[in-house]
Amino acid sequence: MKKRKMSQRSLNLIVISVFLIIINVSLGFFLFSQSKNAITEQIRGRMLDIAKTAADSLNGDELKQLKKEDKNTAPYQKVIRTLTCFQDNIDLSYIYCIQDLGNKHFAFSVDPTVRDPGEFGEPIQYTDALYAASLGTPAVDLKPYQDRWGRFYSAYSPVFDSIGKVAGIVAVDFSADWYDHEISELIRTVLLFCILSVLAGGLIVFVLTENTRKRYRMVYSQLNELADNVEDLIREIEQSPNEAEKHAPAGKVSGEADDLGEKIQSLQKTLRSEIAHVHLLAYIDALTSVGNKTAYLDMIEHLDREIEAGTADFTVATFDMNGLKIINDTYGHEVGDQALIKIADILIGVFGKEHVFRVGGDEFIVIMRSCPGEKTEALFRRVNDALAEENRRESTDRFMLSVSKGYALFAADKDREFRSVFKRADDAMYRDKEAYYAKNAERRRAVYHTNTLRYFISKARDNPAASFLLYFHIVIARGFILISTD
Repeated sequence: MKKRKMSQRSLNLIVISVFLIIINVSLGFFLFSQSKNAITEQIRGRMLDIAKTAADSLNGDELKQLKKEDKNTAPYQKVIRTLTCFQDNIDLSYIYCIQDLGNKHFAFSVDPTVRDPGEFGEPIQYTDALYAASLGTPAVDLKPYQDRWGRFYSAYSPVFDSIGKVAGIVAVDFSADWYDHEISELIRTVLLFCILSVLAGGLIVFVLTENTRKRYRMVYSQLNELADNVEDLIREIEQSPNEAEKHAPAGKVSGEADDLGEKIQSLQKTLRSEIAHVHLLAYIDALTSVGNKTAYLDMIEHLDREIEAGTADFTVATFDMNGLKIINDTYGHEVGDQALIKIADILIGVFGKEHVFRVGGDEFIVIMRSCPGEKTEALFRRVNDALAEENRRESTDRFMLSVSKGYALFAADKDREFRSVFKRADDAMYRDKEAYYAKNAERRRAVYHTNTLRYFISKARDNPAASFLLYFHIVIARGFILISTD
């Protein structure tokens, strides 16, 4: 009978092991798919960064005035020199400017290519990404296209004039063969790591299940011992009062009861502490100590029930830190985390910790009860004052703390769910962010130059021969920054 039980446990462990290996393999394929998407997005992001940096280096007011006959003028040659610098120092196929002719028709304007350049006014093949850039949104081709120069993926970034209108488009072409090769190489590397991870996972499962069998035996022995102890305790409790009095004085019985009560209270205190700790892990953001996304989702469910019951009265405010990615890329994630903590502390000081939630990397949401627009505006002014005070106190040449923000009040006559209130607040926040970046365009331009230099520095570390190009770009970039601030 005992042998049969041991065999059954072994069978159960084998089933569990197979199940865990299947889960591990499935997870490996899932991670492979996610990694492929992440790699693709990373390469497209690099392409867009180059296009944006080049676009921010150009003067939109001058670009939109250029004509075919202006080839020998100073403004035309200035654009040529700027684009040539990127062409010579970055691994890309072509870089050039495009003019929007309307009705989804586009043509070359300035092309610094030495051999077979696109002539001013020569039509350019339409892509959805090019059209998006003409509307003011930088974009990259999701599919390759073919023209007389070859097969390419291109990134496009609008060049804005002084009033914020699109004056032209900078296009950066990357060979489709290069793009596909980069993707394939990275995918092969990720696939290799996934396979190794699955094999390692299988080995770990085997070791863990063997250890689990040993622990099962130990626990089984302890449970048997505990069962024997419980049976002894039950027999003692079932003794008659007279027999208990015979074997123990009344004072001793009372003392033992007190000891039992103290142990129960100690156990209750320990359980409360553990429950509080679990709540902290489940509902509090570890970095900023405000509510996390789980707490935020619980609040949404509660507010949706109030809306359905007709008792809702709340205001939603959204905050998005400006420039966190640039801070992380330039100074490191530790500095970025410290900046997020300072933003969170300011929001806690103004709104109270119980009202603040961190729902993304740099996104915070505040939910307030019975807070009219005038009071919300006053609270927003306090946030601005606190940011200004923090920037004065921590004066630095590196960056200034700032947030884009917006809010919306629940309207019983048109809001049927929390999401509609949030969307109005989020739209207001993005309008505020657009205004911020329009006002700080020069600062963004300098930051893009800095990030480009960081990119070249990383290349120089890998290839000593690139050091000369790095020095050359530093000299040229300094000149661009001086020109762009004229």
